[in-house]
Amino acid sequence: MKRNFTNENFEGFLQQNADSLRMRPSDKVWSGINRHLNRRRRILGFTLGFSLLIITGIGYYFAGPSAGPASLNTPHSNKPSTNNNAGISAPAEKTIAFQSSIAQQASLILRAVKPAATVNNVVENLPVASDDNFESPIVDSYEGDAIHEIRPQQMPPTLSAADPQTIESIVNSFRGRKKVGLQVYFTPTVSYRKLSDENIDNVVTHKPDFGFELGMAVKYPVSKNVKLRAGLQFNVNRYAIKTYNSSPQMATIRLSDRNGVDFVNTSTSYNNLSGYRSNWLENFYFGVAAPLGVEVKLRGDDKVQFGVATTLQPTYLLGDRAYLISTDYKYYAEVPRLIRHWNLNTNLETYVAYSTGHVHWQVGPQVRYQLLSSFVKKYPVKENLFDFGLKVGVSLNNK
Repeated sequence: MKRNFTNENFEGFLQQNADSLRMRPSDKVWSGINRHLNRRRRILGFTLGFSLLIITGIGYYFAGPSAGPASLNTPHSNKPSTNNNAGISAPAEKTIAFQSSIAQQASLILRAVKPAATVNNVVENLPVASDDNFESPIVDSYEGDAIHEIRPQQMPPTLSAADPQTIESIVNSFRGRKKVGLQVYFTPTVSYRKLSDENIDNVVTHKPDFGFELGMAVKYPVSKNVKLRAGLQFNVNRYAIKTYNSSPQMATIRLSDRNGVDFVNTSTSYNNLSGYRSNWLENFYFGVAAPLGVEVKLRGDDKVQFGVATTLQPTYLLGDRAYLISTDYKYYAEVPRLIRHWNLNTNLETYVAYSTGHVHWQVGPQVRYQLLSSFVKKYPVKENLFDFGLKVGVSLNNK
């Protein structure tokens, strides 16, 4: 009986697939393999036994005609035989030799075919991936006849490194995780102020001046187009007030709150209405802020993007030189204890981002507004600062 599927081919097939696929089949598959091989072994044993019986019968058939009639008509001889095979005729000896040869061949065939042991040995040598960094796929079905029909030239192709079952693809997926970006930015600004008392606008003259913003931001992407932003920045706000130099005079500032009314008297040589020489006073604020906000990309690709961003900025005033107007609007005086040190700002910006190799540029206009007054609550005049600037940020692309 000719068989194209040999034991060596079967072992080679299992070894090649074990090296390339790196799968860990489920118990259902091994049960199917075991049932298939046991069925084949039973069929093979039954076939060999039946074939042996047929061949033995054929041997007796061909050896019987020449010896059968003579043995039946010839009486048994009582003469002792000098041969070792005494009492056995020549045809019977040929029959026994023929049967022995068949039995030896059958024994050799049975020893050569050991599918169950071979499978067990190969299965024990199968490489098993570590559970720490690789989750092997589980095979849910098994077709027993597919093993018998596979030929060496029909071996399935090995998996490439891009297939999702390989360790390389798992590592690449970790590399593709979200990365935190770091940006350094600088913003030249022009500072203004807004006064809450309408009457005061008619008696004071102020003009904007230049300031700047310098900071660093950490950006964390929460989606393809949205990033959370947090950082640290320093702000300088400046504006000028027109006044006149005059002889020293007493300035009175009226303060009021729920506890009552209070007055602050201080000497000053700056008159808001008249004097011997005009002058410009500079109100200066230097603070540190911690912006927290969100950045949204509206359009763009990996090269150019357009978007908007907004932040809320708790701010602490590190230094100042501010002049407050008196209650009668005649004088300007410095009263440091009336300056608010903790404040809250917000900003809104639009940007155009452009990537050049490893550097990512981000440029766009921004407006920053101070939500609380620059002065304490009991001072009657409310001042809110706001800046306009052009923000320029630079960061390294995450490769």
